[in-house]
Amino acid sequence: MYIYDLPYDVNKKLCRLLDNDDDWKELAGVHMKYTAFEVNEIEQSARRLASSPTALLLTRWGQLNHRVEELYILLYHMKHVPAMQSLTPAVDARYQTLLRKLITKNGIGGKDSTAFVDDAKKQKLKTDESSIPLPVFEKGIHVNQAPPTSSNGLNGNSPTDDSTSDLSKTVSSTQDDRANDVKDEIMRNVLTIPMLKYDDLKAATDNWSDANLLGRGGFGQVFKGVWLNSLVAIKRLRDTDARNRELIRELCLNQYRHDNILPLYGYSFGGAEACLVYQFMACGSLEQKLRSKSHYPPLTWSQRYRIAHGVARGLQYLHTMTGTPLIHGDIKPANILLDQCLMPKIGDFGLARKGPYGEERTHLKVSRVHGTRPYLPDEYLRSRCLSPAVDVFSYGVVMVEIASCLPPIDRNRPVPLLSDWIQQQARDGLDFASLEDRLLQGTPHSNPGLCREFVAIGVHCTKYSRGDRPTMLEVYKRLDNLEFPGKHYM
Repeated sequence: MYIYDLPYDVNKKLCRLLDNDDDWKELAGVHMKYTAFEVNEIEQSARRLASSPTALLLTRWGQLNHRVEELYILLYHMKHVPAMQSLTPAVDARYQTLLRKLITKNGIGGKDSTAFVDDAKKQKLKTDESSIPLPVFEKGIHVNQAPPTSSNGLNGNSPTDDSTSDLSKTVSSTQDDRANDVKDEIMRNVLTIPMLKYDDLKAATDNWSDANLLGRGGFGQVFKGVWLNSLVAIKRLRDTDARNRELIRELCLNQYRHDNILPLYGYSFGGAEACLVYQFMACGSLEQKLRSKSHYPPLTWSQRYRIAHGVARGLQYLHTMTGTPLIHGDIKPANILLDQCLMPKIGDFGLARKGPYGEERTHLKVSRVHGTRPYLPDEYLRSRCLSPAVDVFSYGVVMVEIASCLPPIDRNRPVPLLSDWIQQQARDGLDFASLEDRLLQGTPHSNPGLCREFVAIGVHCTKYSRGDRPTMLEVYKRLDNLEFPGKHYM
């Protein structure tokens, strides 16, 4: 069992025991090898959120796919009998011999075990709080405070479960049971995410005014709003079971903090609709920039490079951050958002899934295919084989779009799909420089060489066989090594 799968009552009891006398600090600093800064950060975060520091520690540690048995062994080294006893129901029987060994060796029983822990404590971790800057959090919930239950029956499955089970399946239970399933899943992932009032978000968008509507998607509408005197984007989720999967996925994905991933500021659960609050991206989406017929000038090659490089950087992070890659599943220009400096951030993780775990596993089978057809490879569409190579393929289509502004599907082309068409052009020996965006051709901003390189990367990424495609790390390094005039300028 993984840490994030701990039953709520077991987790709650364990947190209460380790919060006592700050035993969690020894666990974190001595046994989990967290630095003094990290321990202090957890402590200050818990204080500001009025929540359990042990819960925050376990959430952070659990995100690295640690198992309950590992925690049990660390508690054994701490000689923390009560904590081990609280974990016993969730631990395989063969590990429980450690607890019996500890009790027998020290001749203690249940009532005396707490006193034994006090006597056997090791040196406490000390930190100089005055020399460490405190992290700032806006608002939070207590670890023991369950999110309010919606008036509608909710249902959701954990995105941290094996992805071979389809997240779109519903649980056969009563309405209350389904609500509790979602509530428990959210509780495991929201400890550091501010929970906001629905009425505040409604006011922030001027009662969901059409004037503030930024766009619509498969899961709902996105509005511009002003929250705490800051511009934000608020996703208002549709009242469906899919809404709950979207909500849980996005909350779980809050652990993936990166410059090129859209940050989640907060959420609302229990109002008329569930809502997610994100950083507002002033320059809209890459889709809008590529298809815009406004008076704004076309993207320069330096800007196109910055966007392509940033997306590659974000994807390689998702694919390599932990032992289990995270697959976005819907990479396309509409989901690549741009801030005021045209820094790209990957958004809309509603279809994201955990990928295959372990070096011996190249892919996993899923029961359903989700995503946008022109950006998906054949092995996923036909055989439901999910792997990081799906994102690589999608990224390849986007690279060709960035260079050429050609649409991903065009019924007037002999080969409608851009991914198939570009492979045919590569076989026919076309000079890729001729595909440069027409708005740049013949101008001082033209760069045929860089266009040739972008399209070549796109061709490599959209190879029919996933084994022939590069990894996103390889793509990122290839882009990083490119040299051209104006590379570091907008």
